[in-house]
Amino acid sequence: MQCVPTICVVDDDEGIRESLDSFLRSVGMRVRTFSSAEEFIAYDGKTDCLVTDLNLTGMDGFSLQMVLLQQGRSHPVIVMTAFATPVARSRSLAQGAVAFLSKPLDPENLLLLIEDALRKNQGNREP
Repeated sequence: MQCVPTICVVDDDEGIRESLDSFLRSVGMRVRTFSSAEEFIAYDGKTDCLVTDLNLTGMDGFSLQMVLLQQGRSHPVIVMTAFATPVARSRSLAQGAVAFLSKPLDPENLLLLIEDALRKNQGNREP
């Protein structure tokens, strides 16, 4: 029996949360959405992959990545932003993001990146 992955989406834009929720559910994934980094940090449920916006109200995506590292939460992180810069890309990847995407997102590309991250993470968990 194959386990259905849980994808967590953090974005303060309700439209983006709803769009990603609908798309990812349509391809058979479980989805949890959060309107802030703080809300996600308080969540103690299953997370197989996190998709987060970089520019959030309150704690930003960089700070979220740092908190997750400090807490030892090692699930893959995909960062997205409408304000992509080479510095932001480098910093996110240096902090452990597996991918950095510019908005507007190509949903099929996002799906490929999520599937790749899940595959690599599963490989890291096997003895």
